[in-house]
Amino acid sequence: MPTRQLDFHTYDELLAEVDRLHEHGYRATGKWNLSQICNHCADFIEQGLDGYRFRVPWVLKATLGKLFLRKILSTRKMKDSQYTPQRPLPLPDRDESEAIARLKSAVNRMLAPDVTLHDSPFFGHMTQEECHELHLIHTMHHLGFLVPNDEGGAS
Repeated sequence: MPTRQLDFHTYDELLAEVDRLHEHGYRATGKWNLSQICNHCADFIEQGLDGYRFRVPWVLKATLGKLFLRKILSTRKMKDSQYTPQRPLPLPDRDESEAIARLKSAVNRMLAPDVTLHDSPFFGHMTQEECHELHLIHTMHHLGFLVPNDEGGAS
């Protein structure tokens, strides 16, 4: 379970928390640092924009995919240690500033007025609102494993 329960409703809130963690430092309570989290979340946003690099058997998408999507969107939570199809996983020695810039770029692309989104290989077709909500939930899940060094702000 993430150490912190974050509650982002906008990408501005999400990016402000990323900037706060970067500027003030943090303690990681999970397996990934801020660079890995930003690269991982940016990767999924970019794949939604550019096309996914993996496939899921259609029977899983038709049965479990929609069920899991409804549960994630209704509870605004993701389970810990859930399988991720991303390979390879993000490396720990990447530049944090570059990873943050990549996440910000992916978010800006996603918010463009003429954006076209690819269907998720696991969840199938999602509305733009569902897609935004899923990316916010995904990122707040991962950022919940980073505890900021400062006292104020989101928690």
